[in-house]
Amino acid sequence: MAIVTCSECGQIIDKLKNTPEEERNPCPACGSTARLIKVHITDSITVHEGLKIKARHGITGKPFLEAKTGDEIYRKEEKWVQRSLRVDRDNDRYTETVVDKETSEVIHHCDEPLRKHRNHGTAKNKRDKNI
Repeated sequence: MAIVTCSECGQIIDKLKNTPEEERNPCPACGSTARLIKVHITDSITVHEGLKIKARHGITGKPFLEAKTGDEIYRKEEKWVQRSLRVDRDNDRYTETVVDKETSEVIHHCDEPLRKHRNHGTAKNKRDKNI
């Protein structure tokens, strides 16, 4: 939004902001043709955070514990949610909770033995690309 005022006295001028100086009407308050154009631009930014860990018994090998928590976009409803995920291979446990950030409603909860957590998300069977 732009506001055009007289640059001498501050009177608001109801003229288009791009009128050449020689075509401007003088300010009704002071007679000046000098103008000040004030433009207000606003925007906002939202910060989302997350944390991811992996724990191994040694330098190599598959992690015995993986955990991830933080903000994610929930694709089914296209909104931000709080997601907590824990994969504990030593104790054969898979736990996942998805909570709506606006209402605090639990959208999804899964707590089951890891060996039974198959064909979900990234655990889905992959198709052969050669077919």
